[in-house]
Amino acid sequence: MIFSRQGYSQENNIAQYRIVTHSSSIDANQTGHLVVDGNSKTYWEAHYKDKNQFLLIDLNSKQKANTLTIEWGVNFATEYTISIISDHKSEEVFSTDNGTGGNQVLDLQGKEVQFVRIDISDVNDTVRGCSINEVVVLGQNNNRFKPSEVNQISANNLSLNNSKWRVQSTAMVNESVAEISNTGYNDTKWIPAKVPGTILGDYYNFGALPDPLYGDNMHQISDEFFSGNDFWYRTEVQFSSELANKKIYLNFSGINYKSDIYINGKQLGRIEGGFLRGEYEVSDFVNLDKPNTIAVLVHHNDNWVSGTFKILKKKLGSRISNGDMLGLDGPTSLASAGWNWLPIIKGRNNGIWNNVNFRVGGSISIKDPWVSTKFQSKDLKKADLTISTELKNSSSKAINGKLIARLNGKIRLEVAVTVAANETKTVILDKSKFSKLSIKKPKLWWPNGYGEQILQDLDLEFIVDGKISDQKNIKYGIRELEYKIQEGVLFIYCNNTRILLKGGNWGLPEAMMRMDYAGYDLRVKLHKDANFNMIRNWIGMTNHEEFYQACDKYGVLIFDDFWLANPKNGPNPNNLDLFMENAKDKIKWVRKHPSLAFYCGRNEGIPLLEYDQAMKKQTELLDGTRHYVQNSAAGTLSGYGPYEVKTPEWYFKRRGATLHSEIGIIAIPEIESLRKMMPKKDLWPISDMWSVHNYQDSRSHKYTDDLEERYGKATSAVDYSNKAQLLNYETGKAMFETLQSKQGSGMILWMSQSAWPSLICQLYDHYLEYTASYFAVKKGSSNIHAFWDIDRNEIRVANNTREDIKKATIKATIFDAQGNVVWSQEEPISITSTSVKTSFPLVHTPADKVLYLKLELTRKGKVLSDNFYWLENKNKNCLDLNDLPKADIKLNIVESSENNFYTAKIKLTNTSGNISLLNKIKLKDKVTGESILPVHFDDDYVSLLPNEVKTINIKVDKKYLKNKNVEMHLEGWNTKGLKLDINKK
Repeated sequence: MIFSRQGYSQENNIAQYRIVTHSSSIDANQTGHLVVDGNSKTYWEAHYKDKNQFLLIDLNSKQKANTLTIEWGVNFATEYTISIISDHKSEEVFSTDNGTGGNQVLDLQGKEVQFVRIDISDVNDTVRGCSINEVVVLGQNNNRFKPSEVNQISANNLSLNNSKWRVQSTAMVNESVAEISNTGYNDTKWIPAKVPGTILGDYYNFGALPDPLYGDNMHQISDEFFSGNDFWYRTEVQFSSELANKKIYLNFSGINYKSDIYINGKQLGRIEGGFLRGEYEVSDFVNLDKPNTIAVLVHHNDNWVSGTFKILKKKLGSRISNGDMLGLDGPTSLASAGWNWLPIIKGRNNGIWNNVNFRVGGSISIKDPWVSTKFQSKDLKKADLTISTELKNSSSKAINGKLIARLNGKIRLEVAVTVAANETKTVILDKSKFSKLSIKKPKLWWPNGYGEQILQDLDLEFIVDGKISDQKNIKYGIRELEYKIQEGVLFIYCNNTRILLKGGNWGLPEAMMRMDYAGYDLRVKLHKDANFNMIRNWIGMTNHEEFYQACDKYGVLIFDDFWLANPKNGPNPNNLDLFMENAKDKIKWVRKHPSLAFYCGRNEGIPLLEYDQAMKKQTELLDGTRHYVQNSAAGTLSGYGPYEVKTPEWYFKRRGATLHSEIGIIAIPEIESLRKMMPKKDLWPISDMWSVHNYQDSRSHKYTDDLEERYGKATSAVDYSNKAQLLNYETGKAMFETLQSKQGSGMILWMSQSAWPSLICQLYDHYLEYTASYFAVKKGSSNIHAFWDIDRNEIRVANNTREDIKKATIKATIFDAQGNVVWSQEEPISITSTSVKTSFPLVHTPADKVLYLKLELTRKGKVLSDNFYWLENKNKNCLDLNDLPKADIKLNIVESSENNFYTAKIKLTNTSGNISLLNKIKLKDKVTGESILPVHFDDDYVSLLPNEVKTINIKVDKKYLKNKNVEMHLEGWNTKGLKLDINKK
């Protein structure tokens, strides 16, 4: 709103779309921010149980305010005060014990204001809480609503991935579809939007909402406003004159949930389902001489309302309430309905969440090309490649042309093709037509740990009358997957080698879908560095092309679910046809990726028969090279956790022989992250705020019980986090060592990727701070690994490589806390490829105090593997670790620069006479104390014997160090802390 009054220059509503904090709300819908949305039909209503309530409006900065208007609701305050706050000083500007409601206007006389606070003591209604429809603060600041910027589209710039979009709720828009979707409509007062992104993210980015992931801020956000309303997106486009007489296509890669697409008032079509692509020819509807308008009406989910079983706000002791009625709308962002590891995401991640771009060419489009591999023999010396692609004719006449394929810039193939009017035709090029597709001595793509990830280029062109109608480039890898059922368990072979599958579940890439290429690249690399070779795309929630590209790059296989949760966590989808249109489209675009391992129909259940048959049929028809399994947790796979922490003995006895789709980890984060995710007052003792961040059900309470029984009662949040790292390390490593020992098919952690600031289900947290679990799992998943099988009480060595290990030496030594040798044994050992071998039994009797076991596998003086354990005392606990003397660790740092990265080789020397546990290196901003993230480590949380030396290598992009005074911190369980300045040049 813009006003002009006598005595004042032009005024704006400086409260509109600003952050509002409420003391309570009657439900999840009538929340505080609705009082500044510019719409009197929406309102805040406080909870009726307490008459004492407040509303705080944050104007973002000190601003001169002229008037304050409050439009009270039906249930108005009778006793209340109004204060303005600036420079941490509060001034009461109104107080009454006889409020009468209606519209109240206060003259603020141009005072500087940063916050407006309304404190309520009593209400006119005895059974309902206070309600306010709207708050307007008129001031003279610069108007933050700016005219939209027009996209300039040319042959070299076809992307609409940018922040030149606007978004607005249909509840706030009165104009017709024709007006909104045509050029000339004034959307200046709409919210600036970033595409790809979500509507909730746009409001947060604009400063209209507090950080939804901090504290319990998600409960400050109206569910009905974001989840129960449709929203318009708009942007304007100016096409370059060079595009005259060319076919122009508009492409959407994903919109949640359903959407109507318009250009210049013309409806192009509708996209139904959260994961369906849409392409529209717009050539006949665009103007080259003036701006064009693209408008997208995004429809809300039909079943967004939470069911009666759903816990809307987690508290200590709350039961689990995973999923919701949202399953009826599948496929959609089902995880956003809330799980034990994720809150209910207001807005359900609706919006244009995936890429948008134009394509320019002729009438024939090349669609979804891919390359498959078949080896002629087990020696892998000759690979037969098959190229498949669809050709789509968007014209009303048959077209003759030629398809040209180039492989890796060396092999050229050409075939004449006729595509009938409006036909989509599949074209296959194989060795029966082209002998060049039999490749001698091919360069192969391997899963992480088994070889290189060599990606090659396939370039396709379709030529009509000497002109390029369309062209495509994809990356492919020469590799062949085989699937063998052995003793009822699914095993996966790649290039004739059995792959020991080690990985983690991804439930959602990020709570508000804020993940780009760099984000995926970083996180998948963290999995590679942890010696993982598989990520499970749980119920298909991760669908960006950039995720699959990163998995191709780093050799991480994908266990790819369709969008069906456990039957207990949501009903079956309502619409089979809609579901399968999305499923068929997914198969077509993911099948080109060498990292894609197999498809899964349903999480922890069997799909309805018609869904199961349809998915199985389409994976065979549209792919045909990959396995399909019905159920993630039964049949040839196993699952169902456990999700609570177990002892190492438990894992070795009961896990490791199957392909296990979910094994739970808690992984409490470091104290720095605890401080980032919640207010200081909620850090200690454990509170409901911990529950908001997923410390909720019995497994979290059991974790604390186990932690305190084994390591002692925690006295603070810092102490709790430190003890948690000990438990994180012990249990995380055991989960994967049992797989190494039994050489089962695979172990998939629940979970490895943190979608939001959580206290459970992660290896690194949402801020990219590591937990000890990350390095424990990295150790336990090593490709060559010496370990103690606690169930067999044997020292064993696993070799998960393609090469035999010959004439190595395995040594095991037990020490006391002062480094004195209690027992030691050393023997030669050779281990064949992809196998495990016992060296000798461990001779150990629990003592009065904790003892320590060190393992070392060497060959020709080189350490192939080392490992370290603390062995519980005779009372079956490790309480005496609290009595370990502080150890002195000396650091020697060799710093260097590698392109845009700061690198350091850090030598740690234990100069004390005591063992030092879980030493960790951190980089911090010297001024703020904040951790500098992300940092890549080849190891961390290392334990050192007296006089032992270990080296840690770190690497960090210099952009994270820019304009910061950086110091290196050494911390540890019983280590005297160190802080050293670093040279970041």
